[in-house]
Amino acid sequence: MIFKNPIRLKTPVRNCSKTYSNYRSYKNYLAEDFNNRCGYCDSYDGWLGGTKIYHIDHFAPKSKFPHLENTYENLIYSCPFCNLTKSDDWPSESEEVSILNNIGYINPILEEYNTYFYRDSRGNIFCEDKETGHYMYNKLKFYLERHRVLWNLTKLMQVKKKIKVKLDICKDKAEYEDLLKLYGELSLEFDEFLFYIVGDVS
Repeated sequence: MIFKNPIRLKTPVRNCSKTYSNYRSYKNYLAEDFNNRCGYCDSYDGWLGGTKIYHIDHFAPKSKFPHLENTYENLIYSCPFCNLTKSDDWPSESEEVSILNNIGYINPILEEYNTYFYRDSRGNIFCEDKETGHYMYNKLKFYLERHRVLWNLTKLMQVKKKIKVKLDICKDKAEYEDLLKLYGELSLEFDEFLFYIVGDVS
């Protein structure tokens, strides 16, 4: 039996009430909307350089629908990998039809996005809906190892932060030593995943 985690824990929410004539002006708002994660694969932007490196994807491509170029509701905060892979691919001649004959894309702003994709206990991404989501899963290469690595890196960072808080307030010597040992073990594992992403920086 496969343990199924949602591909993301928090649904994006659009928070910007301003209107800009250049879509790039929305970038910081989009980063907040999408919880500093890629709208598609949910990779945390901090591992790849933050907003300076992350892209803005036009869900309905601006090359096909130029009138949507600066439409906030059409913009998705995206990692470079997903944005460049998706590019201007679109299954129809209508901006309203994102899936045609099971080919196309599920809008990641939708709450039901989690019903199409999930993660196993190791962080690998799988497609729940083999018909509707299969094309998107393969096109955006959700099967790549990098998704598992980035997910684990983020998870380890969060656990390390919680343990660090406990270490700072712990007054029991035995408990402190146990926490310190656990923190050290997690740090080694964290370094292994980080090395996979950035390589040897020494």
